[in-house]
Amino acid sequence: MALPPSSKYLQRSGDPVDDVERESLTQRLNAAFADGRITHDEYAEGMDTVYAAGKLGDLVPVIERLPAAADNTPAIVQQGGVPAGNVSQPRDLAPFAVAVGVVGVALIAVIAVLVAVLLF
Repeated sequence: MALPPSSKYLQRSGDPVDDVERESLTQRLNAAFADGRITHDEYAEGMDTVYAAGKLGDLVPVIERLPAAADNTPAIVQQGGVPAGNVSQPRDLAPFAVAVGVVGVALIAVIAVLVAVLLF
């Protein structure tokens, strides 16, 4: 998979690799190996590259060969039990509809009484 031109590994290829970046890639490689998405040789080569890299650009081969996660659902979609593709849980609008109806009838009654008082 080729990286998009906006990738930080291409845009900031000369920036140094920090410990957070190494840990993140280590976790991704561990998960890919544990899930059987990469072979032992690919895992070992990726780990060697991650810990030998001095700049973000050195990590491009690892990122490009690293397969997508088995479950590629973003964490924000998984939160709160909302099914993927939905913004929120559907709501029961019946109580709201009843309240609007009651207020509407009361408003009409008040207007009718005011009209009757003003006309007579």
